[in-house]
Amino acid sequence: MKKNIMKGMLLACMLLTGIIVQAQTSSNPVGKWDYLVPDAPIEYSKGKAEFLMQDGKLMMVMIADGQSGNPVEVTKTDDTYTCRISSDYFTMTITLRPDGDNLKGVIGVDQWDLDIIMTPEKQ
Repeated sequence: MKKNIMKGMLLACMLLTGIIVQAQTSSNPVGKWDYLVPDAPIEYSKGKAEFLMQDGKLMMVMIADGQSGNPVEVTKTDDTYTCRISSDYFTMTITLRPDGDNLKGVIGVDQWDLDIIMTPEKQ
């Protein structure tokens, strides 16, 4: 009986570890990501973003200088993620597609586009 209980506990621990270790990927982006916008001014070229599930919706938050912005809803169509971030001065549309475990895409603002690359944050 004691062996069966130990086997059950071991199995439960292994299943729990499998769920916890499941890494974010381009097909499941929930988690923190590092981003690079190579052609942006240096102060805007690197940063972090976090994908969250809130009320059954995929949301993204940009993080700058340790401060989180407001979450924006991300829509997924086929293999493309799209969100719009608005401020008093501009509206930015971010379009991302899977590239291996990374996300690559374009930030569109008014009359110009910039490439963006997102990689899962290293744990």
